[in-house]
Amino acid sequence: MIVDWIALGIFGLAVIVSAVIVWRKLPQLASIRIESIPKFQQSAKKQQILDQRLQQKLGHFEARVGILFKTSFAWLIQMFKKFRSRLVNLEREYHRKVIIQQASGDPEARRVKIAAILVEAQTALEAAEYSKAEQLYVDVVGVDPKSVEAYLGLADVAAAQKNYRNAREALQFALKLHAGTEAAYVRLGRISLQEGNLAEAESDYMKSVALNALTSSTHFELAEIEEKLGHIEKAGQAFAEAVKLEPANPKYLDGLLQFALRNSRLDLAHETWERLQQANPENQKLSDYKVAMDNQTKTADGSSGHKSH
Repeated sequence: MIVDWIALGIFGLAVIVSAVIVWRKLPQLASIRIESIPKFQQSAKKQQILDQRLQQKLGHFEARVGILFKTSFAWLIQMFKKFRSRLVNLEREYHRKVIIQQASGDPEARRVKIAAILVEAQTALEAAEYSKAEQLYVDVVGVDPKSVEAYLGLADVAAAQKNYRNAREALQFALKLHAGTEAAYVRLGRISLQEGNLAEAESDYMKSVALNALTSSTHFELAEIEEKLGHIEKAGQAFAEAVKLEPANPKYLDGLLQFALRNSRLDLAHETWERLQQANPENQKLSDYKVAMDNQTKTADGSSGHKSH
C-alpha cells in the first residue's frame, strides 16, 4: 500500500517537472516558422506550381470562351443589322408603291399627297433625319419626276451633310426643269460661299436677284458677300434693299447698323440705330452701338479739329 503511494508520488512529480519544461520551451516552439522546414517548402512549392498551371488552363479557357462569345455576338449584331436594313428597304418600297397607287387616280389627291410628303420631308430635314428626308423627297420624284421642290429638298439634304457635289447636281437638275428657279441660284451661292468661292457666290446671288428682286433674305446675304469682296457701295445698296423690303426686321436693321459702323458711316448708323430702337427696344446691343457711335463721332470731331488748325 505504501509502495503504491510512493509510486503515485513519483509519477505526479514527473508530470509536474515535464509541465515546467514544456512551459519554458513554449516561446521557442512558437517562434519556429513551419515555412522554414525544407519538407514543408517543397510541398508548398509543388502546390504553387499546380495552382499556376490551373490558373493558366483556366485563363486559356476563359480567353477561348471570350473570343467565341465575342465572335458570336458580333455575328448576331451583323445579322440583326442586315435584317433591319432589309425590313427598312421593304418598308420603303411598300411605302413608295402605296404613294404611287394613291396618287395615280385623282390629280387633286395626288397634289395634296405630294404637298403632305414635302412638309414631312422638310420636318425630317430640320430634325437632321437626313435618310428619312432624302427618301421622302425621292418618293415625291417617284410620283412627280418634274417636282422642282423635291430636287431643291434633295439638294438641301446633301448640303446639310456637306455633300456639295450631289447638292449641285440636284440644283442643276432643278434648273433644267425650270430655268427661272431663283431658289436654286441662292442655294448654289451658299454652296460657293461654303467652299470659299466668293466671286461665284456673288454671281449666283445676282442671278437670283435678277429673277426675283423681292426676297429680302437674298439681298441681305448678297450684301454680306459684297462686303467680303470689298465692294462697299454694292454692299450698302444690298443691305438697304433688304431693310426696304422688311423695314421692321431687327436682323436686317442690326446688319445694316453694323455695316455702317464698320465703314464709319455715322449718318447711316444714327438713322439705323433709331429704327432698330423702335423695332426692337429690348435689344441688349443698343447701348453698345450707342457707345460705338459716340466714339466714332468724337474721333471724327477730333480729326476735323486738327484739320482746321
